[in-house]
Amino acid sequence: MALEFLAACGSGLGSSLIVSMNTDKVLKELGIEAHVEHCDISSLSFKTADYYILGKDVAESMAVAGIDKSKVIILDNILSIPELTEKIKATVQK
Repeated sequence: MALEFLAACGSGLGSSLIVSMNTDKVLKELGIEAHVEHCDISSLSFKTADYYILGKDVAESMAVAGIDKSKVIILDNILSIPELTEKIKATVQK
């Protein structure tokens, strides 16, 4: 069964789209079967996923408050593929 990943940013258009595309690429390289979507931060409370990927700029949003922190991947640099790869490996392999 494929894992579900959800990338979120302030408006759900720019940053989350880039992160979702990079996440899809990294997951394929790691051989992890997954489905990746993106949305705005306020929609998080209405969506479910196995893992959530956020930039540190929105990670403290109230919309994230109800999400299990072990399922949240927080990126310091949303454009860094090495950081994304490292954090996906560390989180998914727990």
